Amino acid sequence: MLVNTHKTYGLVAQLLHWTTAILILTLLGLGLFMVELPETSAANVESKTWFYSLHKTIGVTTLIVASLRILWALLQPHPLPLNAERKLESLAAQSVHWMLYGSILLMPLTGWLHHSALDGFAPIWWPLPQDLPLIPKNPHLAEIFGAGHFFTGVLLVVSLALHIGGALKHVVIDRDQTLVRMIPGMKADIADDLMESSHKQSPILIAMLCILAVIAASIGVNQLNRPAAGDLASPTAVTNAQTANWAIDHEKSELGISVIQSGTPIMGAFASWNAAINFDTDNLAGSRAEVIVQIASLSLGGVSARAISSDFLNAELHPTAKFLAEEFVKTGENSFEALGTLDLVGQSNPFVIPFELKIENDRAFMTGKATIKRLDFGVGAAGFPDEGTVGFNVDVTIKIEADRQQ
Repeated sequence: MLVNTHKTYGLVAQLLHWTTAILILTLLGLGLFMVELPETSAANVESKTWFYSLHKTIGVTTLIVASLRILWALLQPHPLPLNAERKLESLAAQSVHWMLYGSILLMPLTGWLHHSALDGFAPIWWPLPQDLPLIPKNPHLAEIFGAGHFFTGVLLVVSLALHIGGALKHVVIDRDQTLVRMIPGMKADIADDLMESSHKQSPILIAMLCILAVIAASIGVNQLNRPAAGDLASPTAVTNAQTANWAIDHEKSELGISVIQSGTPIMGAFASWNAAINFDTDNLAGSRAEVIVQIASLSLGGVSARAISSDFLNAELHPTAKFLAEEFVKTGENSFEALGTLDLVGQSNPFVIPFELKIENDRAFMTGKATIKRLDFGVGAAGFPDEGTVGFNVDVTIKIEADRQQ
């Protein structure tokens, strides 16, 4: 029998139920396992990336299977409860059932949303799509989805524990046919005089309140964990600010980077940086610029924390990077090169930044791009000496709008 009746579940519902259960248990176990994997070498990262990709791919598959299961359940008659006369127990069972439905959908969905809002690290395997429509690449949005993924996982574990506990009660204490009617190939011996449940809307309402609490917790935790205004976003101090003849408009300026990670480009930016610029197109010999960057303010997709760790930029030991340019060369009508020294993770090397500059009514518009060879500064040299996991070149993009100061 493929379809449900008022007494038992059909084969389709049974197979969808157990397939979803296997996928969910696999996801939970894989999730706990993969987060503990080390990242101290390229081989470690490659292995961890593979398990994360497996987790994400199973997660999206689970979302599809669970959606089919819930759609089938809505289209089919629901077997009547065997304990409808025990109203409180029936209410609890139905509420947990709806909580399971909600968390089974929301946990993989929030994981997919988190993946869509971030660049890089562990792609979802073909043929499943990487991104969801209308979801921008936004690290703060990704943090909310990440918190939602965690809390819906907690809700799922709680609901699953209650659901399994209820099933065991039916087997061990009640000794009825509740579990039997969900097992393929077994015929449940159930009386015809089953009662309708007296609860219609209440279980759905209880489940919705639990899910709303999860959403509120996700947003609340994200807000609590965000740095206070000015902690990272405020411009970093520079030593020669008093000599600057250009004031940077930080709202319209950006310092970004791009790096290849496991074959995928990851875009990022620094939230906290500043520059003291004393520049005159008619007096290049007297021009000077100093740029200070706060390393911990880097946002780099799904690998932000890894990028500023001791294996790479080591923000704790070397909290800032500095570029000091004391020579400028004109290379075209609006093209220049800033020649100077870059101090990064305790290493100092010559560095050149080519840039384009336009000045309109005492407003300067500058764009530049340069490439840092990370091994020249020892970045990732210990565990990532080749390009298999992390590319050698880190592209730096600079966009500055500034006003001339008297």
